[in-house]
Amino acid sequence: MRENASEFMGQLKSILIKQIKSEGTLSAVAVCSDTAQLLTNDFGLRKGVYIKRVSFKNRNKHNAPDGFEAKVLKEFEQMKKEGKLTSDTEHFEIAIENDYQYLRYMKPIKIGAACLKCHGDKEKISSEVKGLITKRYPDDKAVGYKNGDLRGAVSIKKLID
Repeated sequence: MRENASEFMGQLKSILIKQIKSEGTLSAVAVCSDTAQLLTNDFGLRKGVYIKRVSFKNRNKHNAPDGFEAKVLKEFEQMKKEGKLTSDTEHFEIAIENDYQYLRYMKPIKIGAACLKCHGDKEKISSEVKGLITKRYPDDKAVGYKNGDLRGAVSIKKLID
């Protein structure tokens, strides 16, 4: 699960950075809204897991946390406040849901400098980018971050046979 999370985030970050460098920030919004969802679904199918990015300050309604994810996100937030959230932080747990047993895994996502062009201070996001985000995500909550902030987490769920 750890390897899946690292591989997934590496692929997504690589696509986003490449898009920003070649086509600009406005184009990266489309990557996040379209390509990222396709990549997520494809990755999950290839690996035999259910994977998504979750956040309390989600931009896409599909990235809202379920009960388990909300509990772990709160733990990550507390760790961040206490200065204990590191690059090695992760959460594993076996959970029973509807009589099925799952291995649940979560890894925090932190905001990097490149992310701030779309997720930073509202006043510093360009009007073009703001306009596109508002059009695609009228209920957007994913702004106001600073470099190094906890953005959310990668959540992976695998059925245990």
